[in-house]
Amino acid sequence: MRDLLDCRDAIDDIDNKIIALLQQRQEVARDVAIYKLAHDQGIVDKQREGQKLNTLMQKAVAQGISPSMVREVYERIMAHTVSYEQSYIISKVNGQDINRSTSVAYLGTSGTYSHLATHRFFERYEGRMTEHSCNSFSEIVGKVEQGLCEYGVLPIENSNSGSINEAVDVMQGMDAHIVGEIFYPIDHSILSTKAHTVTNAGPQPVDFAAITTIYSHPQPVAQCSKFIKEHLSHAKIVYTNSSSDAMQKIKELQDEHAVALGSMHAARYYELHPVVSDIANNKNNYTRFIILSRTPIDVPNTLSAKTSLLFSTKKYTPGSLISALNEFSAANINLTKLYSRPLELKSRDTWEEIFFVDVEANLNTPTMQNIIERLKEHTTNLKVLGCYLSDEPRKK
Repeated sequence: MRDLLDCRDAIDDIDNKIIALLQQRQEVARDVAIYKLAHDQGIVDKQREGQKLNTLMQKAVAQGISPSMVREVYERIMAHTVSYEQSYIISKVNGQDINRSTSVAYLGTSGTYSHLATHRFFERYEGRMTEHSCNSFSEIVGKVEQGLCEYGVLPIENSNSGSINEAVDVMQGMDAHIVGEIFYPIDHSILSTKAHTVTNAGPQPVDFAAITTIYSHPQPVAQCSKFIKEHLSHAKIVYTNSSSDAMQKIKELQDEHAVALGSMHAARYYELHPVVSDIANNKNNYTRFIILSRTPIDVPNTLSAKTSLLFSTKKYTPGSLISALNEFSAANINLTKLYSRPLELKSRDTWEEIFFVDVEANLNTPTMQNIIERLKEHTTNLKVLGCYLSDEPRKK
């Protein structure tokens, strides 16, 4: 029987070998991307992925390993491989180097969902990333427009609370382009300076009555409204500019009666502890972030693309909105998003609206180019925000 130190050394050695093998797998993925780009082939092959997962799970059973664990591990590995191959192709098509260093602006500081989403999106790039924390959406856009950052990361909508109006409004006048998106899972948690007590009988019940103050950005409060109403309706809510500001405040206060709403994955940045996790109204909760750049990109037709537009319709022309939307319907193009905001132009009429539209289509196709031309007949203030690789979650 080996002693504990020998076992830990053996596990460390195995983990090092796993990391080395993952690096080798990524090198092969790069070769796959090069081949598929040269032969104009798509990246995703769901049938092959399913067959491979079934084979791996059967091998796991034969080896006495949990097949569900193997499936979970390889689903993550495959997802990262697809993401890496797509990013490599996008970089090559647009004359960029995936190994280059870059700079990114995002909302808040360490631990915000914007910060976590930024690291998730740019983990596929191999160069150094310089981070710029910002206090507002307009500051993020401004850093990109002024060339102070190559990219900006902007939260635009949440699956629970809907569109983030301030983000949509700032896009109306921006000179930057959307060049990517990421749907980041939201795991709202109550974070405290006091660790949750755990005994041999398990974790002790949370004393919600002892919590007197909640620090949070308005979005998490809206997304956790049912939990707050049921358990913390007595607590005072103090709004902050970001979830990182809320966590920093709790760290400074060192008051066990005050808590922050934030990600359990961000707690470590502020020496906090998750007391209760996964408290959002919608358990399948995602925030969609868009990636901004001064330079638009081209997406090969072999990859799944999305195009975003802004336009207002001719207010006093009956059926102008329907006529605009029919252009997409007639071409059998799916709209994944349509919502409106007040037009920001000073010359606008009272109640004049602008529409934000996402469509599952590549801007560079003849079909989309024809639609853009025809839309000019039905709309005003037409603006193409960008064409980019779609990250839209799909039901399995």
